[in-house]
Amino acid sequence: MAKKKRAKSKKNILGSVAVVAVTLAVILLFAFDSGGEFTAALSDIWDNTTAHVTGADTNPAARSLANPDQHAGELILYAMDTGNSDSLLLYTPDGYSMLVDAGEPDDFGKISGTLASFGIEKLDAAVATHPDSDHIGSMDDVLLEYQPATFYLPDFTKNTAAYTRMLQAADQVGGDVVFAGAPLSFTLGEQVQAQVLSPSGAMPDEANNASIVLLLTFGETKILLTGDAEQAALGVLLDQYGAALDADVLKVGHHGSYTSTTEELLRAVTPEIGIITCGEGNDYGHPHSETLDLLAEHGTLTLRTDQNGDIAVFMDGTEIEYATAA
Repeated sequence: MAKKKRAKSKKNILGSVAVVAVTLAVILLFAFDSGGEFTAALSDIWDNTTAHVTGADTNPAARSLANPDQHAGELILYAMDTGNSDSLLLYTPDGYSMLVDAGEPDDFGKISGTLASFGIEKLDAAVATHPDSDHIGSMDDVLLEYQPATFYLPDFTKNTAAYTRMLQAADQVGGDVVFAGAPLSFTLGEQVQAQVLSPSGAMPDEANNASIVLLLTFGETKILLTGDAEQAALGVLLDQYGAALDADVLKVGHHGSYTSTTEELLRAVTPEIGIITCGEGNDYGHPHSETLDLLAEHGTLTLRTDQNGDIAVFMDGTEIEYATAA
């Protein structure tokens, strides 16, 4: 188990103030030195300033929390605050990127802004853990805009508009489409190993339990992403892997629902950090008190997008640290 560094918390307001100050300085310098050309170029300067200050083209939290230039050599897990939906970005030390889930249809702006903040124009991989709309709502736009080389999804069909749009986009992009299940392993870049642990065997008849469960390894550090897998799928997972599920970071399943976090799972995983993606005041009561109590009993530091905003976790292969937007 990796050693955890002292936690860090950063607020993006300082980063925004700095950006404004630098931008104003550049504008003033340009005004004094460019003569009559200043007026003609002013609209271009304004457009650029607006994009950087308001986050029109980027996600300000991502710029301040997870600037990859400041974390060279580290694996970055970035959990976006998209409300009661899921969208996670993995960015490797050698510049490879993988998006896991794509929130609701109105989350694409947040997702694209985050990718822009990392300088990502094309994804190396994308994963749709399962075909519920809060995980694939924007996946069609992601596929069309960022054209991942490989797209992983479970072999589980759902008769919804979001699912149909996603498959049509995948077909249009023409990259590799992999119906993923256990046992499947692949690499993200040269240093990050990914194992698909679930689904395995016969495909479940319910979407949550068909979730792709991923174990990512970088050096001595590990991340377990469980999608929305519930107790039936978790039971199979525990029977097959047991203590091999041990990980430093757990993306807590199903927005913190009690159906997706069990005593047995936490005993096997022993996570130092648990990340819950959920919306403030959501209709489902996520995260459930039973889940929060279990995480506390196991000494897991719990970070929540409804309280902490965007969450970034950094791994250097030995130690881990984190930062949050709030």
